[in-house]
Amino acid sequence: MILTVTLNPAVDIRYEIGEFKLNSIFRAKSNKTAGGKGLNVSRVLQTLGKNVVATGFLGGNNGQWIAEELKKLEIKNEFIKINSETRSCIAILGENSQTEILEPGSEIDEEELKKFIDFFKKNCEKFEVICLSGSLPKNIQTDIYKELSVIARKKKVLLDTSGISLKAGIEGKPFLIKPNKDELEALLGYRVKTVEEIVEAGKKLKSMGARNILISLGGEGAVYVGDESYKITIPKVQIKNPVGSGDSSIAGFAYGLSSGLPLEEILKYSMACGISNAMKVETGYVDLEVVQELFSKIIIEKI
Repeated sequence: MILTVTLNPAVDIRYEIGEFKLNSIFRAKSNKTAGGKGLNVSRVLQTLGKNVVATGFLGGNNGQWIAEELKKLEIKNEFIKINSETRSCIAILGENSQTEILEPGSEIDEEELKKFIDFFKKNCEKFEVICLSGSLPKNIQTDIYKELSVIARKKKVLLDTSGISLKAGIEGKPFLIKPNKDELEALLGYRVKTVEEIVEAGKKLKSMGARNILISLGGEGAVYVGDESYKITIPKVQIKNPVGSGDSSIAGFAYGLSSGLPLEEILKYSMACGISNAMKVETGYVDLEVVQELFSKIIIEKI
């Protein structure tokens, strides 16, 4: 069983328009999704056939709407109820553009945080894999992911965040972090260009506490740095919406890990899920047939 943690969930609203122009009126096609990186992970894992429990913070009408969506998806809801309203995030998709408007998140008080930490301490031993994903709401300490990783130190913790919360979270020695190239460079404070430089950067993150690093290179695939290092080459596909591909990649990794698959197959599932998501308009969705087809086309090379 897998636990996903989404501390800063959102109702994601996507508007599809034609050519986007400022100071204009559009009659847009819209879609609402239970969002936040961890909920994207949950949805993909459920599609892959894994039992998932989702936790974090939910509040207000938006929180109730997300709870109802989780029920429809048959994802077990262990979110802590809070007094403030869960945020909304808006994506405006034009013909050749994407504009995002992201609310900062809910305010979490001390009692709500305590309830969440108590739940996590009491229940983390039940899970094989724990996915910690996304940004932080207001009033939460930046080292919360470090604290959670330490509490769940005997488990396989997959951490997918960025900025200060990632830098602090690494100190908790998570099993895996998944920065993209920009996030890697921001963490280390310098640019990397070649695969060899990326591997050395990954090794530096290992020395900081991360046990394994999966570095996304977008359409160029990825580099994995663990006990051994691998270059992952992916097929070229038609991209419709890359948002949520990193979350889908984490879900694929969690799926392979909890299934006891060999590392190379875990990496293939991770990449295949990320690509499948990018081939769909929806965020945080994969097609199982497409995942299997992509799996056979991904090349893993030891560096």
